[in-house]
Amino acid sequence: MKRASIIIPTKDKLSRLRLVLKALEPQVNDSIEVIIIFDGCNQKTLEGFKEIQLTYELIKIVYPQNVGRAKARNLGIRQAKGDIIIFVDDDRIPCPGFIEMHIRRHQHKRYAVMGERLDICFFEEELDRFYWSETKILDMVRDKKGIANEKYDILRRLTRPLFGNLLACVAFCTGNLSVRREDLLKVGMFDEKIIGWGIEDVDLGYRLIKDGIKLVRDYSLRNYHLVHPVDNKQQKVEYWRNFDYFLNKIKGDRVAILMAKLTTLVLYGRRPRTF
Repeated sequence: MKRASIIIPTKDKLSRLRLVLKALEPQVNDSIEVIIIFDGCNQKTLEGFKEIQLTYELIKIVYPQNVGRAKARNLGIRQAKGDIIIFVDDDRIPCPGFIEMHIRRHQHKRYAVMGERLDICFFEEELDRFYWSETKILDMVRDKKGIANEKYDILRRLTRPLFGNLLACVAFCTGNLSVRREDLLKVGMFDEKIIGWGIEDVDLGYRLIKDGIKLVRDYSLRNYHLVHPVDNKQQKVEYWRNFDYFLNKIKGDRVAILMAKLTTLVLYGRRPRTF
C-alpha cells in the first residue's frame, strides 16, 4: 500500500504536463505513486512523452478514445494503490511540499482537502525553454505575476462561509484536491454519465459531503495554473448539459439547487437562449 497516489488525466497538453511532472520530482519517493491517464491523446503527445526523463517511475494508462474527465479519473482511482488520492490537473504546477501537506491533513479526520489555484500566463515558447533550463521551475513560476481572476475571487468570497456543510459542494474542484481512496470508492467515484467539461467535481463533492466528508480549504496548498486557450463555446455547451443533469439528480434539495444556480451565474452568467 502506498501513502498517496497522484492522479493526473491529460489531453494533449504536453508542454505543460512535463513541467508539472518535473515539479513533482523532489516530492515523489517510494511511498508515492504518480498515475497519468492519457485521455484520447494524439500520437504527437504520446511520442513526445517518451522523451521526458524523470527520477521516478510513472504509471501510464493510455485510453485511445477521449472518454472525459470523470471516466479518466476513475481509471486512475481503480489503478491506484495509495491510501490518499491527490488529484492534479495536467496544467497545474504544485508548490514545494505539496504532497506532504495534502497527506498531513488526512491523519485523523474524514476530509476532502482543496488547495488554492493561482493563474499564471506564459507564451508557449517560454514553456519549452523552461523545461530545458537548469533554473528551478518553481522559481520561474513565482517570478511571474499572477493573473487577476475576478470571477474566482467573487466565488471564493461567496463560498468561504459554506465550508463545513453540504453547500460547500459548489466550490468542489479537482484540480488541487485530495480524498481518501476508500471514501471515493464508497460513494461510487465520479459519475461517468457526466461527459465533457464541468460539473463532475461538484457532483462528486455533493455525494462525499452527504456521506459525512468535511470539505476543508487550505490556501497555503497552492498550485500554479498555466493558462491556455480554450474553446469557450464548446465548454459552455458541455457545462449546461451537465448542469441540467446534476440538478435533476439532486431535485428536492432546494437549497443546494439555489446555491448551484447562484454559483453558475457568477462564473458563466445567464444561460444562453440556445440551451
